[in-house]
Amino acid sequence: MPALNTANVVFLGLGLISGSLAMALRRSGWQGELSAWGPREPSLEQGLKMGVIDRYDLDLGRAIQGAEALVIGAPPMATAELLGVVLDLLQRSGEQPIVTDLASMKGWIVDRALPRYSRFVPGHPIAGSENSGVTAARADLFDGREAILTPEAFTDTNAVAWVTSMWQRVGSRVTTMSVADHDAALAASSHSPHMMAYALTMVLADDPLAPMQHGGGALRDMTRIAASDPIMWRDVALTNRAALVSALESVEQELANLRELIARGDGPPLERYFEKCRSVRRAHDAVLNPLFESSESSVISAATGTGEGQESS
Repeated sequence: MPALNTANVVFLGLGLISGSLAMALRRSGWQGELSAWGPREPSLEQGLKMGVIDRYDLDLGRAIQGAEALVIGAPPMATAELLGVVLDLLQRSGEQPIVTDLASMKGWIVDRALPRYSRFVPGHPIAGSENSGVTAARADLFDGREAILTPEAFTDTNAVAWVTSMWQRVGSRVTTMSVADHDAALAASSHSPHMMAYALTMVLADDPLAPMQHGGGALRDMTRIAASDPIMWRDVALTNRAALVSALESVEQELANLRELIARGDGPPLERYFEKCRSVRRAHDAVLNPLFESSESSVISAATGTGEGQESS
């Protein structure tokens, strides 16, 4: 396995997440070369100008030659397609770098990871922004955030250990789970909230009262992620379809329950419902707001009776 802080890492696709990872590695004292390949030269030129990468190459075969680790940072469908091309190139060249990806669903990717390659470690950092592109990259994006790995039975344990250490080096806490569990959990925790944000935004888009012009913090927080990259979220919806539909059905049922409570006009059950939701949310503040300063939280709690923080998508 390559040494952790001297490996030459090649990013295949340079955007918000991959660019942030490169910046975070450099912040950690990474001594190896950080280079990139991508289909759009302006993004690569921007990354070079920003100091995110040391160099780039527009030829994929040449870009990965001699790499010790490859990080695929592309939309989900493009990740699966690119991974297949990369694994084929590696099989023909005989080189065996560690390969990992950043896509937010794993089943679609793993099923298409052919030919099978023991040093491929499927990964998903739970961090992001409604902004996209390398210009939005930042070195602290992963501080306190979770990174999920979904290795298979045949995955090289040394490769898993290396990728685990890489994520820990940039400030993440690492969880390992099965592909199926990951996709079901993320459908509930990330993918369905995005779909709800899109649906709410669509409801308000053509309302003659123009409610978007009269919104405050609640509307801002609920619709922020509707400004996310449409291509990525199209891919998420299509590639994690079954788990996402199941998660949305659960939300629809709960909305029906809440609507019934409101329609009945019965205050005590509504209050109990809202109190349970508040307790659940507050019990997870440390996970959802890992870097929220306790002093700031105390000020907000005293002023408003809440412990709000900023969600990371």
